[in-house]
Amino acid sequence: MKILSYGEANIRYTPPGKQLLEQTNQLTYQITGTGVNLLASLGAFGIDTYLLTALPANRIGTMARSQINKYGISDKFIHYKGEFMGSYFVEMGFGERPSMVTYQNRSESAFCKAETADYPIVEAVRAVDLVHICGITALLNEATYETGIRLAAEAKKQHKKVYFDFNYRPSLNKDKTTAEIKERYEALLANSDIVFGGKRDLFELLEMEQGEVGADNFEETIQVFRKRYQIEALIGTERTYEDGKHYLLGFIAGEELQRSTRKEVKTLDRIGAGDAFAAGIIYGDIKQLGTAETLKFAVANAILAHTTEGDVPLMSLEAVYRYLEETHQELIR
Repeated sequence: MKILSYGEANIRYTPPGKQLLEQTNQLTYQITGTGVNLLASLGAFGIDTYLLTALPANRIGTMARSQINKYGISDKFIHYKGEFMGSYFVEMGFGERPSMVTYQNRSESAFCKAETADYPIVEAVRAVDLVHICGITALLNEATYETGIRLAAEAKKQHKKVYFDFNYRPSLNKDKTTAEIKERYEALLANSDIVFGGKRDLFELLEMEQGEVGADNFEETIQVFRKRYQIEALIGTERTYEDGKHYLLGFIAGEELQRSTRKEVKTLDRIGAGDAFAAGIIYGDIKQLGTAETLKFAVANAILAHTTEGDVPLMSLEAVYRYLEETHQELIR
């Protein structure tokens, strides 16, 4: 099975350890992004992966392509133009201080400057079995939105399954009204099969009224959502905090809502864990593991993603199954 993901590749800059930007003159960098993260994880599981994106036509683009290739992702459908890449800074939190993400101006990036005509969409869809679309693309600008719409429509035309992830980022959309956001998401949902999201996406972004199914009845709201937008399943995670501990569970809501067992999470770096969960779900779908086993696998991949530095989850199948078997080895020789 082969999968294509449409999304922006970004540069993540991080100060050493838990330092604030003001405390250091050193930064590490990593090529990340929802599509990159998800495909890197699937590649580590042996799935053939392709990224549909745009990179700058200079040394920065060459470096980014090299990093993407290192993750095992094909660059066959990467377009090159312009001079810039989107970037952001991550200051890692500790204790009561949360991690902080600061985005830089992405409007001038190669990805945001690319037009729909720059991409071989028909060829790209024909080359794969599955298509994944990052919801951030719907809200960056008109061109990235139109490309996502065109890609989803072409995938539907070629009878390829489409995974759509809301992936809403409030700090990137301060200039947009809820009506604008809803309109764009609904256009992409029209050709989506599997959707990654949660309560906020349904109640706040799509403005679904809790009153139409009863006060705060999320399970019934999901069924209204599925029928309204003709979605096969809504899939997501739920996080809880009790007695100073962090817990995570996953859910798949098709005809019925099924939740995984709640697991404790120990966090080194949380960013990218949602992409690891989505990759686990898609892997389970590809391998036809069944709902319960797919949830177990996806949650395990997400929990392990919390234990590594950086956005990109690169845990092997062996590591995920070792966690599921609860062997808990501190040192493997």
